[in-house]
Formats: sequence, C-alpha cells, structure tokens
Amino acid sequence: MFSLKSIIALLAVILIFHATAIINYWYWVFPWLDIPMHFFGGFWMAMFFVWLYHSKISQLPSYLIAFLITLSFVALIGVFWEFLEFFYDVFVSSKGYYGYMQLSAADTIADLFFDLVGGSALLGIYFLLKSKTDKL
Repeated sequence: MFSLKSIIALLAVILIFHATAIINYWYWVFPWLDIPMHFFGGFWMAMFFVWLYHSKISQLPSYLIAFLITLSFVALIGVFWEFLEFFYDVFVSSKGYYGYMQLSAADTIADLFFDLVGGSALLGIYFLLKSKTDKL
C-alpha cells in the first residue's frame, strides 16, 4: 500500500525540517512548531509500521487489533524520542548549548498525544484506502 520510496521521502523531509528548525531556533521562536512535528513523526512511524507489517504478513488483522498494535509501536518510539530529548537536556543543554527540549511534563504528554494523533490519522487513511481497494 505504501511504497518504500514514499516512506523514505517523508522521513527525509521530516529530518531536514527538524534539523533546520534546531539550527535556526524555530522550536524556541515558534513553540507551536513542536505540535505538527510530532504529528508528522507519529504519522511516519505508523506508515513505516504498516509497510513493515504488510510486507511480512501481507495483511493487517482486524481493524481493532491493527489499530492497537500500530499505535503501540508509535507510542513506543514516541517514548524513546522523549527519552532522547531528556538526555539531550541533561547532557547538552545543561552545558549551555542550544535550548532545552523538555519544557515540562505537560509538554512531554502533549508530544506523545500528537504522536498518537498522527498515527491515528495514518491508520484512518490506510483503512479508507484499504476498504476502497477491497471493494474492487
């Protein structure tokens, strides 16, 4: 359903934008920028998981099971990303380099929430496209 080229292209766009945002301090100038970045990060993680699952098993199980395992994967990677931000703050920001990534516990929860919203959006698109192709 999703090609490896489209998955790599979306990842490249996200990473380039993220690097540009860090270099230019956009996350500190535009605090809301974190929201779409986490949305698209969650979207990409779900896209990658669906592609990976689809290439190995050929079809996701029932909608509920597919929703749960895909969002579990998105949440796991999101938690790892939040750990990365935490360690960045402890070992880099505390030494005076760049700004802090973890503003508060509320920011962390919001980041995880938007990861899951992005993953859910991808699953909505996937299930919609799947239902249309199954009817053909």
